[in-house]
Amino acid sequence: MLNLDLRSMSVMTGMINIALGIVLLAFRRAYPASIKGLLPWALAPLLCALSTAFYAMDGQWPAVLVALGGNALLLSGCALFYFGSQRFYGVPCTWKCWLALGIGCLAGITWFLLVQPDYRIRVLLLTAVLAAICLTHARLTWEHGRGFAPRFMAGVLAFQGLALLMRAATTIFQDAADTSRFAPSAMQAAYIAAYCFASLFVCLGLLLTVSERLRAQFEYLAQRDDLTGILSRRAVLHAGSNALRNRRGGQPLSLLLMDIDHFKRINDQHGHLVGDRVLAHFAQIVGRALRHTDHLGRFGGEEFVVLLPHTGMETALVMAERVRQAVEQQSAVAGQPACTASLGLASIEAGEATLDELLARADSALYRAKAEGRNRVEAG
Repeated sequence: MLNLDLRSMSVMTGMINIALGIVLLAFRRAYPASIKGLLPWALAPLLCALSTAFYAMDGQWPAVLVALGGNALLLSGCALFYFGSQRFYGVPCTWKCWLALGIGCLAGITWFLLVQPDYRIRVLLLTAVLAAICLTHARLTWEHGRGFAPRFMAGVLAFQGLALLMRAATTIFQDAADTSRFAPSAMQAAYIAAYCFASLFVCLGLLLTVSERLRAQFEYLAQRDDLTGILSRRAVLHAGSNALRNRRGGQPLSLLLMDIDHFKRINDQHGHLVGDRVLAHFAQIVGRALRHTDHLGRFGGEEFVVLLPHTGMETALVMAERVRQAVEQQSAVAGQPACTASLGLASIEAGEATLDELLARADSALYRAKAEGRNRVEAG
């Protein structure tokens, strides 16, 4: 690495950062607004690239302009990567404390440039603050991210932070007070190379992270009913098939079919828009009455299905009655009528059964509940 031109390596790193910034800006326009943090992520490598332009002018521009301008841009770029991740994961932005730390770092660099010149202290101050940003960013990504991409990015950030700490530790022993920025040095060459690759892999990790988030959102939407936000028919039936397949030791399983009473009358008297609001409100009421382990889905029209894992007939009857009472006791929301529901229940506690059989038994029980006056629970 001693034969490598450090100024050329720095310029090459800046060009890579420009390309990465342009790619992130293009992806920002393609992704939905629900994904936050893309703008800070896109601006971050551009600021880092601009900092290398300042560093490249070392010896041609005033030293104070190169040091303050380049270091301020580099600190801002690394901080924007972190702030973008805070927005992406919905974490409150902590820019004020980092701004204070950055100003303090730049003030120290100015002092050890103009008043008591010492290149080693300047490197120590800058790399220590950059390492703090990278390691804090790695911790945020590790704690809040899920999947391969956030873990990958956390690892890259941790590597970058450790490389910065190593540069800070070695400058005291390997550099002199009057060393220039691009003086041939194996450690400086390794630091610039590590920074170049880390920038590339961090941006790659960001793109993978966003892609994973987007895929998760598409999967979520594919499993949800557009109107009510609960599971779609396909998703809840898939959950039921899995629950039947994974039953062990004769664990019970219950299934509940529900139908809003006289829903056609609601549509005829109040209109379909009001009917839609009744359906959405009904799903909210039922969802609040269920346990977090239960699965609520829209079966079709005004009919809903609830999957009750590890629940026998006796407990399922209690749950069904709780749901019925919750619907009956709801107060009418302004602009929409109250409603009641009929419920049919089927359970399996031993032996084998198919989901179609459970649905058929629950449907028969639901038919009896409606035939015997509605607003009641019947077990099949």
